[in-house]
Amino acid sequence: MRLLVIFCLLSASLFAHKLNLFTDYEDGTLYINAYFANGNGCQHCDVKVKSPDGKILNQLKTNKDGEANLDIKNKKFVVIVDAMGGHIAREEISLNEEQTTIEEQKEKKAIVKSDLQKENERLKAKVKLLEQELEYLNFAKIIFALLVIVGIFYFLKRVKK
Repeated sequence: MRLLVIFCLLSASLFAHKLNLFTDYEDGTLYINAYFANGNGCQHCDVKVKSPDGKILNQLKTNKDGEANLDIKNKKFVVIVDAMGGHIAREEISLNEEQTTIEEQKEKKAIVKSDLQKENERLKAKVKLLEQELEYLNFAKIIFALLVIVGIFYFLKRVKK
């Protein structure tokens, strides 16, 4: 039993320094965020961006927060973050055509924005209606409380006789 407990404790510490990699691509810029399992950023780690055939497209280092940005035009590439000591994270990225064209992204954002404005107006009207209903309910609560108080006084007066 002791051996099992010791094994569990030791195996739990194996993931303490696991390197995680998060990437995002927007408007032609690749945003890279590398961090350890405890939430600390991978400071000054080597970042390599390679083509699928292994050719290095770009090489840079993360900042003190574990972040790096670069402009990239390729549609398929591999991001590799090396934190030394065997901590390596790798992510293969394949972009769609719609992700790479800025004009289409702007059009989609405009459509989404107008849809969100319509939804916002609809929700504001609904909130106003609910506030009015709440005012009516508050008025009903006050009337009910007054009736309960009058009922208590009436009951006490009857019991006193």
